[in-house]
Amino acid sequence: MTEKKYMSPEEAAPLLGISPSKIRQYMRNGALDLGLAIDPKKSGEKNWRFKIYPEKLYKVIGGDPDGCD
Repeated sequence: MTEKKYMSPEEAAPLLGISPSKIRQYMRNGALDLGLAIDPKKSGEKNWRFKIYPEKLYKVIGGDPDGCD
């Protein structure tokens, strides 16, 4: 099985115990460093985009992505 390079706020929310909208808010204002919060003004996109890196997420929650702490 190929490991995903990044996750969405919806995928990370159950692991963090907060809503996807709160994850987006915290990532946008720099309060939560889980990966990239891509500003539409800088990227030419219509909406913000978020890439949550599993290794950063698991560092925050204190677990191992393979379940082997």
